[in-house]
Amino acid sequence: MTKLRFNPDLMNVPLYVAGRSIQEIQEKFGLDKVVKLASNESPVGPSPLAIQAALEMMEEAHRYPGVADGVLRRKLAKKFGRGFTEENFLIGNGATDLLRMITQAFTFDGGNNVMADATFPMYHILTTTFSGECRVVPLDANHRFNLDGTLAAIDDDTRIVFLCTPNNPTGAIITQGEFDRFMRAVPEHVVVLMDESYHDYVTDPSHAESLAYVAQGRNVIVLRSFSKSSGLANLRVGYMIAPAEIAEYVRHALMPFNTSDIALGAASASMDDDEYNERQRKTVLDGREYFQSAFADLDLQTISSQANFVTFLSPPMGSARLTELLLQRGFIVRELTMFGMKNAIRVSVGLPEENEAFVETLKNILETEGVAA
Repeated sequence: MTKLRFNPDLMNVPLYVAGRSIQEIQEKFGLDKVVKLASNESPVGPSPLAIQAALEMMEEAHRYPGVADGVLRRKLAKKFGRGFTEENFLIGNGATDLLRMITQAFTFDGGNNVMADATFPMYHILTTTFSGECRVVPLDANHRFNLDGTLAAIDDDTRIVFLCTPNNPTGAIITQGEFDRFMRAVPEHVVVLMDESYHDYVTDPSHAESLAYVAQGRNVIVLRSFSKSSGLANLRVGYMIAPAEIAEYVRHALMPFNTSDIALGAASASMDDDEYNERQRKTVLDGREYFQSAFADLDLQTISSQANFVTFLSPPMGSARLTELLLQRGFIVRELTMFGMKNAIRVSVGLPEENEAFVETLKNILETEGVAA
């Protein structure tokens, strides 16, 4: 490799480290049972209708993807209304694929993108990949987006502002009032990307309604996903909603056959499974409330979450040590240094029995260390 020429931007890209797998931890620690509460996956599995649709599509697995992309985009347009058509939607191989397309479309010849310091790492990774400057704005004292600071970071060469609501990894939201004030001030040459992958878990009525700005034709792109609330993380289906002209432009960065009809058919079917969608959402909301209360009882400081996870701060023995102790006992959680938060742990909501077992194990660890309440 000594004679190869390397892309200096690519060499500066930090690697995204995915959450540990169940099989990996079983093998490492010789455990029979491991509970994964690290990757914000659906605790109740996929929709039975989605499974059936995927199996039926498997009979066409020897064919390249066909019409399922258009079918899903039309179905999404009908769901969201507001005068949207299929031309307002673009399907990606998960929301991260769409983030790649959007960043590639707008970040070129230098330019800068603005993002928070503690948010989804792919914004930083992709901006660096495409030779852009990352302008990082710290969260405020309450671990929420500092939109005034974000506006101050924008200049004539800003291309994209990345906002995530509910934010990963904090679970905090941007309110309607905050977003309206931001949109009144943001320059017209800036794309505002609203990553709403956890939107289906929001119960706070003050949450920002970004789709109204898309319907008005503003430079707003909204990202959502079938990975979380539809339980299809392994099939990789995300979608963006944008003014039709922006969606058509971003489509130029689309890779051919980027998503299979098997995955698209499953995603489409999951939209029809009302029983599943109600059950999985209730499971998450109940588990989120349980975690918030249980962590408070253990004197752990939490951030009020509107997502399918709860983050707690400053565990007494440090987040890295606590994460390792939990792994040894069969619980995978997400230590958040990579997400821009030091000494913090994110815990995804699991099934009720998994949540209870986790809290009991956490309590025992804290007591063993002599720091429990």
